[in-house]
Amino acid sequence: MSELRGARVLITGGAGFIGSHLAERLVADGATVVLFDNHRRDSLGAVPALAAHDGVRVVPGDVLDRDALTTAMRGVDSVLHLAAIAGVSSYYAEPLRTLEVNVLGTVNALEAARACGVRQFIDFSTSEVYGPDALWVDEESAHGIGPVSDQRWVYATSKLASEHFTLRFGEQYGMATACVRPFNIYGPRQTGEGAIGNFCRAAVRGEPLRVHGDGSAIRAWCYVTDVVDGVLRLMTTPEAAGRSYNLGNPREVETTLGLARRIVGLRPGARIELQEVHRSDVRVRIPVIERARSVLGFEPQVALDEGLTRTLAWFEEQQR
Repeated sequence: MSELRGARVLITGGAGFIGSHLAERLVADGATVVLFDNHRRDSLGAVPALAAHDGVRVVPGDVLDRDALTTAMRGVDSVLHLAAIAGVSSYYAEPLRTLEVNVLGTVNALEAARACGVRQFIDFSTSEVYGPDALWVDEESAHGIGPVSDQRWVYATSKLASEHFTLRFGEQYGMATACVRPFNIYGPRQTGEGAIGNFCRAAVRGEPLRVHGDGSAIRAWCYVTDVVDGVLRLMTTPEAAGRSYNLGNPREVETTLGLARRIVGLRPGARIELQEVHRSDVRVRIPVIERARSVLGFEPQVALDEGLTRTLAWFEEQQR
């Protein structure tokens, strides 16, 4: 996108899965990028050429350190705020830290952006804000987050709070703010938790693809380059500020068991193992993306079978 040539962008969580893909695309479009990350999850290590690029500066740091954030943000035009604790196991193992990083870290990032005169701030939220039954949800759908007695929902709660902080900050201080709600993003370099990444890792290691429960949970699966395209469109559409946007691929819907079967089809000899589930789950998650289509011109391009082929090939290459 020519509009991004010369842009100066800071990505919190920039060494992570989606952050590293965003950085790759931004640099290709002529932007300079600061990657601010504590490397809790390190997808950047898989692309050393990106870290070494003249247009990239890697700054180690934690979003709970507002001073470090402020120093790193000086001179940037836009902030993409991806840093967060994510992954279902983390919600149970570190519920309080999940809340602290995802809420206080967002406030720190917003305060740093205001202090540095940042023009644009885009917060990464989650489709989990819609709760366990997110069937054809749009941005105005109710947020059916589960009970506070269940630690499963600390992530969704923290992300909904981060959206409110982001949009209210923009309204009060005149910053161009927006939020994205990604729906089940997958692809190469997915180092964290996620069904497709977990299945691909297991397949290349010769381990069973472990499906929780009966595998009937339904998801819409979106390849990482499509969500990157949506975010860059948001960055370059001034009238998009002040709202939240679903980014996902509602055409590519599959159950967890069906997903495992597709990967077995790509990797002969792989096998599936069903496991009992002992925690709350999201039964269905399919977005309505009409707002992103009409405002941003967003349209996902990568079909699930093609995305699975690309993703499995990357995991196979890493195993060699």
